Amino acid sequence: MDLRKAAILINFLLLITPVSASYAGDKPLQTVLHDKHQGALEFSLGDSRYSGELEHNKSYQVNFDIEPPAGSSVRVAKAYVYWVWSKKGLEGIYPKFNASLVHSGTVLPLQGGQMYTDTKGFVSRYDFFSGAHAFDLSEEISEPGTYSISLVNSAEDGSTFCVQGIGLLLVYEGSELPVIEYWINEGCDMLYAEYGIDPEMATTTAYFEGDINSENIATARLITVSPSGGYSSGTGARNRLYFNEKTGSIPVIGDIIQILFGGGKSWKNIYQTNETVQVALDERQVVTYLEPVENFVSIQDNGDYLLATNAILALEFKEPETPEEES
Repeated sequence: MDLRKAAILINFLLLITPVSASYAGDKPLQTVLHDKHQGALEFSLGDSRYSGELEHNKSYQVNFDIEPPAGSSVRVAKAYVYWVWSKKGLEGIYPKFNASLVHSGTVLPLQGGQMYTDTKGFVSRYDFFSGAHAFDLSEEISEPGTYSISLVNSAEDGSTFCVQGIGLLLVYEGSELPVIEYWINEGCDMLYAEYGIDPEMATTTAYFEGDINSENIATARLITVSPSGGYSSGTGARNRLYFNEKTGSIPVIGDIIQILFGGGKSWKNIYQTNETVQVALDERQVVTYLEPVENFVSIQDNGDYLLATNAILALEFKEPETPEEES
């Protein structure tokens, strides 16, 4: 092979290889917490709105009204900051911001946290970073009231980013509440069925590992969060959610099989966002579609462009059993 042909081949590989590792579902959401106790679980976006471009010292804030169930306390509290278009000029970089929790006049700086990111990953203009930053607030939120999460762009180098919204996950515990079991999966997977990526490739799957006795379950809620989901215009199924169903199933035949024999389920175009509200939050009952083991959820793009950041399965049991009684 002469040098000219070798150079052409190398350039071609540089163009196609990173694409399959970015717009494709290559960063599945991982389970960061699985627990069972008497309690309740909720997820809220508060009054989240799209921020527009945040320059140096510009701020953004989302407010949450928290009212724990009677006799309960906060066991887990996690905040998720969903950001996009993090850049310096035409270079994609990670955002720099100071985050604070505000409650009853007290401002508490938030330190550390876990950052999840993804990019389209190939050489082009506008390859800017997107992601989610998770903060553990379990020690900071303990009473009813209004809590605000505030961000300030702290970068002094001219870099900017946009915030699509902030999510707040709360798990309560209390002796008067039913027994719940939950899996909390988080991360950031950028999905887009374009540039050689088909919908099957633009699919991310999260697993909820463990045994489940569906006969003793009153409700099963599947909660998923998708920044940018449903924002793109167009007709047909632009995004799809699968629960315990393979993404290659033929829709009509799959529905017939589910009716006759049970099994999984899929829904199309469940995520809807717009210029103001750019984070889609979907919650649906899936108790009918539970499996005894290895339950999973898949999120698929079909030319929409979206991020998958959160997937939560929350079960509520019929019997007033306690975790100690099972051990």
